Amino acid sequence: MKVLIHAHTTFSNDGDLPPQQLADIAARRGFDAALVTDHFESMTRDSFCELVQQCRGIATCWMIPGYERSWDGYHMLALGVSEWYDDPDLATWAQRVRAAGGLVVLAHPVRYGHSIPRPILNECDAVEVWNSKFAYDGSIGPDPKAYELLGKERFPLCGQDFHGVRHLTSVAVEVRETCASVRSLMLCLRTGKYRMVNDLFSYGLRPPRFAPILTAVHRIRRRMVKAAIRIRRTAVSYALWRPHPRPKDQTDSPGWN
Repeated sequence: MKVLIHAHTTFSNDGDLPPQQLADIAARRGFDAALVTDHFESMTRDSFCELVQQCRGIATCWMIPGYERSWDGYHMLALGVSEWYDDPDLATWAQRVRAAGGLVVLAHPVRYGHSIPRPILNECDAVEVWNSKFAYDGSIGPDPKAYELLGKERFPLCGQDFHGVRHLTSVAVEVRETCASVRSLMLCLRTGKYRMVNDLFSYGLRPPRFAPILTAVHRIRRRMVKAAIRIRRTAVSYALWRPHPRPKDQTDSPGWN
């Protein structure tokens, strides 16, 4: 069973596709299920209930609702929950997500330089050691440095941070067991019965044997990504602020001073 984790729809303020279109695209790319993680801050209790209802009405592939919530600037995923928990205390919130059969996952640790406050990390069941979004880990493989955040209690997961078709990759969680229900799928994720895969490689719950090579690749790639972002920002800034020439019909007209 191939699962897409960490996907946003138009229920997020930065999502491009409604749930049905996301399901159609995911199914065409071979995914059997998608774990939706729309931004908590973009929704209300009522709009989340609407997302849940839409997900339940989709037959293309399993659309499993959830959300992504920011705690002190650190993003955490509540995977596989259909209830709206808005507790102001992180520990209480995480406990309620687990009690409902969901998972609490630290999203894209590379964004924070893999430096996570202990109170945040302690509430996580898993860490997104591989986020295939271009600005983060890319589609090559997990960052071995992220495995250091797991300790003995947490599992590694991979996600796409999908906001639109431009972000879709082959990165997936592959569950080897047959799952007859969303509940059985969530149980497999909760107990580590899966592998993280793309079109070329498969990764387990421990850093790969070629971790030093993968670490070097990530370091080089990160420098290149940062340079590309700087170049893009400079180009955009120049395009916005460069002086615009006067219209030709005005500068060439008689009597123009």
